[in-house]
Order: sequence, then C-alpha cells, then structure tokens
Amino acid sequence: MNKDDVLRMSREENQNGDEREEKIKLRSYAISAAVGALLCMVFVFVENVIFDRNATLIWIIYCGMMFTKSLLDAIKLKKKTDIVLSILWVLCFVIDIVIYILDNVG
Repeated sequence: MNKDDVLRMSREENQNGDEREEKIKLRSYAISAAVGALLCMVFVFVENVIFDRNATLIWIIYCGMMFTKSLLDAIKLKKKTDIVLSILWVLCFVIDIVIYILDNVG
C-alpha cells in the first residue's frame, strides 16, 4: 500500500467526521438544552411570582427549539419515539402561542 492509498482510505473512513468530535457535540447540545430549560424555569418563576406576569414567550422559544430538535431527529433517525416527541413539542409550542395571543388580545 502506498501513501496515496493510505490517504484515500483515511479520507473515506473519516468522511462523516470524527467520532470523538460528534460525541462531544452531542454532549454539548444536551447540556445546553438542560441549561436552557433551567433558565426558562428561573425566568418563569421570576415573571410569575415576583412580577405577577405570564412568561409564555419564554416557553414559546424553548418549545420551538425542542420541537426543531426532535423533528430533525425524527426525520434523520425515523424512530417512533422521536416522532411522538416532535408531535408533543409542536403541541406545546402551538398551545403557548395561543395562550400568548389570548393574553395580549384581551
């Protein structure tokens, strides 16, 4: 095997990216989603308890993010659990939008 064959095989093997890098990115996304959820809870508490206001916008943003993630997972992985999660997140997203509109119209 010559140098060009080794290079070609290495490129083919790493065509989809480094496995270690993928694991790190997945872990980072999971941690950032958890931190996002925690921040949402803190701000919802502050808005509801301290300022006596509805914090629906915060949940709209979070549900939209989680819906997008679960939808992309469902499309790529084609797993039933991801499809169900995607449906649940879009329902939460739509319900929050309806609540936000009703609170601000009336």
